[in-house]
Amino acid sequence: MAVFDPSALLALPHDVSVLRALDTGVRAQILQRQLGRTLGHALGVPPAHRIPADRPLRVLGVDSLLALHLKQQLERALEVRTVAHEQLREATLAQLAALLAEEVARPQAAAAAGAAVR
Repeated sequence: MAVFDPSALLALPHDVSVLRALDTGVRAQILQRQLGRTLGHALGVPPAHRIPADRPLRVLGVDSLLALHLKQQLERALEVRTVAHEQLREATLAQLAALLAEEVARPQAAAAAGAAVR
């Protein structure tokens, strides 16, 4: 198995506000596509193949160490808090992308609510 390459996440917009500005569905699609590529590389899946979006990551070969590393990198890259790495292994790629798409939008909503109160 290849080592998880956090630089693959750098293909995401460097400024998370770019992702926040997108529709949730579009944001989830972008995240799912990039996560699929990143996990494919980490798991040694040939580029011509895709990571199935509907199978738990555990079934695809994501072990506890890889899940923990992925969690840490996602939190840094997207400025979010994700699920525990054990729960991350049980999620599908589609579920993880949808969760992250929602979480990426939260800081913007909190900042907007704070500005409205002032």
